[in-house]
Amino acid sequence: MQDVDSQAPLAVLGTGMMGPGIAAVLALANHPVALYGRSDASVGRGLAALEATLDFLAREGVAEAGAARAARARVRGTTGLSEAVRDAAVVFESVPEDLGLKQALFAEVERHAAADAIVASNTSSLRISEVSASLRRPERAVTTHFYMPPHLVPLVDVVKGERTSDETIARVRALLTAAGKRPVVVLQDTPGQLGIRLLQAVNREAFNIVRRGIASADDVDTAIKYGPGLRFPVYGPLEHADLVGLDFIDAVASYVWPDLSRETEPLLLREMTARGARGLKDGRGFYDWSRRDAKQLKATRDAFLLQRLKDEQRGQQAPPASAADSE
Repeated sequence: MQDVDSQAPLAVLGTGMMGPGIAAVLALANHPVALYGRSDASVGRGLAALEATLDFLAREGVAEAGAARAARARVRGTTGLSEAVRDAAVVFESVPEDLGLKQALFAEVERHAAADAIVASNTSSLRISEVSASLRRPERAVTTHFYMPPHLVPLVDVVKGERTSDETIARVRALLTAAGKRPVVVLQDTPGQLGIRLLQAVNREAFNIVRRGIASADDVDTAIKYGPGLRFPVYGPLEHADLVGLDFIDAVASYVWPDLSRETEPLLLREMTARGARGLKDGRGFYDWSRRDAKQLKATRDAFLLQRLKDEQRGQQAPPASAADSE
């Protein structure tokens, strides 16, 4: 198996919420990147978003100013799909969550890309086995699900489709790791992959608590932010279970699990949507957004993620501990 060359050309298809951020991450890792959009206007918006992302990372000290300028120079925008993908070692697709759209795009990419090119989808819900169903080389298709915002969140779900080769998984994982991401491999092509499955399990119970009147939306969010969520950056639920003892976790689970939500339909969300309470876009959802500052909340989120990223960079640059340090 041969890894993707550290300066191999790559392509990102899509200039919406995720594509420019993904392109910035790859360009900062020294890859020439073709950013594809369906129109000159969309390409222009995508390049502007990419520049804003790189400027932000440089301003905040995550990337050196010179590195950010060099990364911008590595990215070219294009409305020609064949031009974007013909030399790409890996093509990252990030278009809307529509199975037919993604299937058609994958088929078109396969017609123009090199025979050994990997085609990766940023889908957050669709199965890569279905997206790549009609390809002649489905062994080179894989999910690479980045999280919003992709330039700040390290996690990427790398999903193995029913016909994805082990070599494809290994090459993509190595590429993403070299780009500073934290890829996790999902060995079964299941809905929601890994991170989203865990999040949806939390969401289901959070919605259930509010629907049953057990606690308010504000207290649910407070409980996560200042309880379990506060520990998650340090250790995950399985590490926590081992540390406190699986017999103790068993006792708690035996008592609590029977009362947890087992709904298979998001009833509360449908009730709220039906009455025009879809969240920020309607001005109300679980909260009244006429009284809350959404921009400030996103800024607080990004500041936290930025600090975590800086801490991780410092940790990677620190010299290894000596034997004396570990005693």
